[in-house]
Amino acid sequence: MFADPPLNPSADQARRLLADELRKPKYGDRRGLLERLQDWLDEHLSGVVAGGTAINRVFLLIGLLVIAALIAFGLSRIRRGQGSVRKATDADQVVDLEQTAQELRDAAARALADGDNAIAYIDYFRALARTGVDRTIVSARPGATAHEVTNELAVAFPAHRGELRRAGATFDEVRYGGRTPALDAVTALRDLDATLSSSRPNRPAQAVLQ
Repeated sequence: MFADPPLNPSADQARRLLADELRKPKYGDRRGLLERLQDWLDEHLSGVVAGGTAINRVFLLIGLLVIAALIAFGLSRIRRGQGSVRKATDADQVVDLEQTAQELRDAAARALADGDNAIAYIDYFRALARTGVDRTIVSARPGATAHEVTNELAVAFPAHRGELRRAGATFDEVRYGGRTPALDAVTALRDLDATLSSSRPNRPAQAVLQ
C-alpha cells in the first residue's frame, strides 16, 4: 500500500505534488479543441468507411462535417464575444486619467472602423469626459458616474444639456446594460465631443449642477 499524501503539505511538498500531478498523461494534450475534434473525426470515420452501405457512409460523413462546422462557428463567436467583454471591462471608468482625450478618440475611431459600436461609444464618451477634466469643467474623479459628468458639462454648455443627458443615459445602457448603440448615435456623440471641444464654456467650473 502507498502512503496517502499529507493533508496539510508544506510549500515544498505542495509544489512537488503539483508537479507530479501535472506530469500525468491527461495534462499532456495541449492541442486546441478543433484539432482534437479533427483527430476524433479521422479516427471514427475510418471505421465508417470500412463498413455499411455507401449511402449511409455519405450521410453520416455529411452530418459529422456539419456538426464540426457548427462547433467551429460557435467557438469563433464565443471568442469574439469574450474579446468585447474584455475590452469593455478595460473601459470601466467613466473618467480615464491614464489616457489622453485624443488617445481615447483614436481608440473609438478604430473600434468604429471595426464595427464595434459599443466600444466606440464608450471611448467617445470617455474622451468627452477627459476633455472636460482637462478644461477644469469636470471634476477629476475616477469614480464619477456618467450622470455626474454630463451634469457638470451641462452647466458649462447649457445649450447642449439635452444632448449631454441623452449621451450619459446611453452610455449607461451600453456599458452596464449590454446595449449596442446605432451608428448614428455613435457619430452624434463624436460630433458632440468635437463641438464642445471647440466651444467656450458659459459658466465657471466651480458651478456644478446639483
